Amino acid sequence: MANKAGRLKAIISKNIKDICEFELTNEKIGFFTITDVVVSDDHSYAKVYVSFLSNGQEGVERLNRAKGYVRSSLAKKIDTRRVPEITFVLDDSYEKQKHLEQIIKDAEEDLK
Repeated sequence: MANKAGRLKAIISKNIKDICEFELTNEKIGFFTITDVVVSDDHSYAKVYVSFLSNGQEGVERLNRAKGYVRSSLAKKIDTRRVPEITFVLDDSYEKQKHLEQIIKDAEEDLK
């Protein structure tokens, strides 16, 4: 079952990236990376974690406005009984990591 869920996550991730890159006409979304996809056990909901180079919150808002189109296009590309309801979520783990590294670096400098 875990392998099946992993395959579904990979298929959803690849297809959503392709849809957003080649089919959406809103060029203001910008460059983003899908960092993770979390699908519910019954495959009815999917949280798609995305990371942006800049203007992350605005990009997520634009993606969420287009999620209906993304879902309908995804339904045409995957062969599942149920296409999950998609929600885009900003993945800010990189910024958190940079902040923690800076705190550690500052603490090391204070100890010297």
